[in-house]
Amino acid sequence: MRQQTRNIGGRAQIGAVLGLALLIFGAATPTRAADVFTVTGVSIDATAETATLARNAAVGEGQRRALQILLKRLALQSDWSLLPTVDVAMAEGMVRSFQVANEKRSATRYLATLSVKFQPAAVRSVFTARSIPFSESRERTAVIVPVLTDQNGDRLWDEGNAWTAAWAGTDLDNILTPMVMPLGDIGDMTTLSVEQALGGDRPALSNLANRYGANRVMVAHAQTGDTPASLRVRVVTYPVGDGSAKTWSGSETSAPSLQTAAYRLAGRFVDATQAEWKRESTVRFAERAVLSASVAYESIGEWQIIRNRLNQIPLIQNMTIVAISTEGAQVELDYVGSVDTLELNMAQKSLTLNSVEGYWYVAAVR
Repeated sequence: MRQQTRNIGGRAQIGAVLGLALLIFGAATPTRAADVFTVTGVSIDATAETATLARNAAVGEGQRRALQILLKRLALQSDWSLLPTVDVAMAEGMVRSFQVANEKRSATRYLATLSVKFQPAAVRSVFTARSIPFSESRERTAVIVPVLTDQNGDRLWDEGNAWTAAWAGTDLDNILTPMVMPLGDIGDMTTLSVEQALGGDRPALSNLANRYGANRVMVAHAQTGDTPASLRVRVVTYPVGDGSAKTWSGSETSAPSLQTAAYRLAGRFVDATQAEWKRESTVRFAERAVLSASVAYESIGEWQIIRNRLNQIPLIQNMTIVAISTEGAQVELDYVGSVDTLELNMAQKSLTLNSVEGYWYVAAVR
């Protein structure tokens, strides 16, 4: 199948027809991002003349703050100054649904925790109207393993230290690079020891990643310094498999307390991973193209898996199945952004996109 990438407007050139009888299908349902447009854990608190008025005020303000969080989540920090000023009316007009939890109320006061799901099309329009690039792709979840070295030695699976507490108190879900802390149960303890974590034992680290359905483990090693509030941190990210590890380092020497130093460094690392991911995955939704590719598979069941994964990629606005057989298919992908960004998004869905001698090929990772 001959590769074709073109701008919208012309008709795609289809390569050689696949071997067996062909079935022509219509366009697939446009894809939508799911969790990216949901903001959780927003604390709300308002006082008014009645409980109903207090609840309405709290929810409205919570939705406004949630939209602010979402816009900053999707945009590069360098573009935050270009974002619009969010008011309650704007936020309410973009809400798809919301939920409240942990409600507490009196005759005049209302407190709760709010989760808000926004309409993807409405959020995208905020960026496209201002030509602000943004990312709506989430990286696969990573496992974060905090290790603290202090006067008591190397400490892992220990909840009673500032470094572990800092990670437990950091929002690791409302970001584009979600992370999860292990439970620290007997299964974790027998899977990974502190010596294996600090030594970069790849089999043990991969076993821990598999326990949590992750594709990488981040060993965050913090070491206390000469003063009570000084802390040095080195985070090594180990991908499952044979991929190269990546290292991030930071330090705090002037924090008022060790706990503050720990929180600052945890937050700084999260911000760094966010910035790196956004640089790789950010697109301008005004840029659209069509890519023609061959899809290889060994069974119709595998084809259905690949098709479902393609339909979950936010950048792919439409997929047309041009030809299909028992061994392969030819598809046209109407997408936004660059081919590199499309490839990155496919990798998050365990798909590969490769160009070989002018032809594009899509396949599932085995």
